[in-house]
Amino acid sequence: MTILLMQRGSAREKGSGLDLAPGFSDNTGNNHMMSCPHSNGTTMPAIVDPNDYTPKYFQLATILRERISSGELVPHQPIPSERQLEEIYSVSRPTIRQAIELLIRQGFLYREHGRGTFVSPQKLQKGISELTSFSEDMRARGIEPGQQILELKMALPPEEVRQRLDLPPESGELLYIERLRLGDGVPMGLMTSYHVLPEGLTLDREGLEAAGSIYTLLQERFHLIPTEADETLEAVLATPREAALLQIAPGSPLLLSVRITYSQYRRAMEYVKILYRADRYQYFAKLTR
Repeated sequence: MTILLMQRGSAREKGSGLDLAPGFSDNTGNNHMMSCPHSNGTTMPAIVDPNDYTPKYFQLATILRERISSGELVPHQPIPSERQLEEIYSVSRPTIRQAIELLIRQGFLYREHGRGTFVSPQKLQKGISELTSFSEDMRARGIEPGQQILELKMALPPEEVRQRLDLPPESGELLYIERLRLGDGVPMGLMTSYHVLPEGLTLDREGLEAAGSIYTLLQERFHLIPTEADETLEAVLATPREAALLQIAPGSPLLLSVRITYSQYRRAMEYVKILYRADRYQYFAKLTR
């Protein structure tokens, strides 16, 4: 599974004009040079080349996108004004607006009416073939994982879940958990899951809260190790309840992930449904031929 995660961050306040970006005058009157680093560590001159066949607006968008991706422009920081961009790059206002609109559509910028245009929180990548828990994903990115356990009980699974877990019709109750998953205290996803545990055993709320990761707990208590999974993805819209829990508007886009995880015994051990905030997650696959 590959998740690209959006993390809110930056202690800088919106509207602080000093750190917007090298390449324009700050409040002291000093001028700054602007350059954009490539992934190989070199720098790319931050110029819009009039002799390049690439459209000017696309060149400008690429320069700004590089600065965002490199972390020089931080989340929720205002971008330079149209006048400043015009002076820096010697391009027209329509070209600047076209570049900004492109970056907004691509999710690199967002606009607040009456305030300006700001840098969006950026998404982080995770390898598509990796089977990891939410907590492991967060910690790998320096984000503190968290959870709010909304419900934990033994319950009969719906027919669809029973079939996906390859359980017989006479199978009994499974452990059902509903959790709000957090990253640095911010809602990231809503997770519901059914777990196949050894007969006569269960988990309690205190144990799950202490462990944080269900995979860690299953391995330590029941020696169940997740080794592989089947996963499907779907785009859905948030219901009023989901929106309230995730702190988004009703009808906002969500990424629905449904995963069947298998243990080292090659048996289905859990059915997990996760609703990810689409403004914080992206799935990414690298394809080869």
